[in-house]
Amino acid sequence: MPHVGWFSRTAPTAAEVEAKAAQIRAKADRAGVDVLGALAVGHSLVAGTNLYLVVHPERLDLVSTGQVGGLIGAEAGRESIPLTDVSRVGFRPGLLRCTVEITWSGGTFDFSADRAIGALLAETIQSRLEAGPVSDADATLLRHLADLHAAGVLTDEEYAAKKAGLL
Repeated sequence: MPHVGWFSRTAPTAAEVEAKAAQIRAKADRAGVDVLGALAVGHSLVAGTNLYLVVHPERLDLVSTGQVGGLIGAEAGRESIPLTDVSRVGFRPGLLRCTVEITWSGGTFDFSADRAIGALLAETIQSRLEAGPVSDADATLLRHLADLHAAGVLTDEEYAAKKAGLL
């Protein structure tokens, strides 16, 4: 595997991004974050607190495992934003990390992430915005597919194919 580090000029491969995304999803799951049926999951460390951006077919969840100021109040652990309320998603790359900027009816927030994962998050959100809202029936079916996948009834490939067919 080629070195993909701070000073590497080699962009990560799709397989490397997928592996990193799987690590983040597993970390979020271990932390008790609901990632069932999520299309993408991002992680950031803010003031010593784990912060996750979870992209579902119909909403975005910003989840803190502790107290964080700003969008998430000191007592709250989760902020859910319906995708129908999101008006814009932006991507600002930096040297080592990037910022995914999400504008919604309640304001704007910035989510710092690894560059490859940030690009994945921004692309996933943008594609969901372009696809339009998910019907309640499709959302229920997606959750059912996620349950079957989590139970081991569907393989990763079967789950991905069925999910792609619905979206």
